[in-house]
Amino acid sequence: MKQLPVIANLMLTVCALASAQETTGGRVVVPARNTGHPRVVNATVHAGSIAVKAYAGNEVIVETDSPGETRERAAGAPAGMKRIDLPRGLDVEEEDNVVTVRTSPGGSPHLVITVPTDTSLNLKSHNGGITVEGVHGEIDASSFNGQITLANISGTVVANAFNGALKVIMDRVDPAKPMSFSTFNGPIDVTFPADLKANIRLKTNHGEVFSDFDVKLTAGRPITEKNNTSDGKFRLRTDQTIYGEINGGGPEVRFQSFNARITIRKK
Repeated sequence: MKQLPVIANLMLTVCALASAQETTGGRVVVPARNTGHPRVVNATVHAGSIAVKAYAGNEVIVETDSPGETRERAAGAPAGMKRIDLPRGLDVEEEDNVVTVRTSPGGSPHLVITVPTDTSLNLKSHNGGITVEGVHGEIDASSFNGQITLANISGTVVANAFNGALKVIMDRVDPAKPMSFSTFNGPIDVTFPADLKANIRLKTNHGEVFSDFDVKLTAGRPITEKNNTSDGKFRLRTDQTIYGEINGGGPEVRFQSFNARITIRKK
């Protein structure tokens, strides 16, 4: 019989205990029910940051921390009164080895998730940064207003930061899967293993591209456009995308930034 999902916002006070509330605000431990398959963690926050770190255990640990919010609310307490912290806007569910974490508006601005090393991540923050440390899996991270930092990771990455920098350091890459790194208003800085084999696509409208890899580049491709109406026009334009190969080529890796520099480093 399928077990019921773990719903953190129902009994978070019991999970955290009074002393834990004073230091971390809330803590939920999602037990490992099927260690034969890697975990998948999906996390979404509206107005806050997400920090994910790997460890040697099997459980997924979700914690919230909002010390600034606690001090602000305590300042308005009536004389002689102590505020009793209540969990706000945190939901944690687990089903078939997929852990889903959500915070609603008014919830904690800082989410910390500790995961087994071989965990795949799908992380979204509307107004806050995202950091990941030491995870080996498939990572999909996007932030509208915030920096994305992925350090000492392995596997594949799809990362998009609209208003923020994107910095990634990879220990190993999956040799069979494509990756993508994009920003609108922020630099892209990615470090790969020296033996990376990839076909790369590079585009920056108002920035420069730097790399210490030996990249075999090809020029932008001309595109012919024709209007087939009676007043048809002919136009030849050059695609600003740069194509190239690293170490003989491999899966496609895309880099795109509208207003900033792209840096591709060799580890």
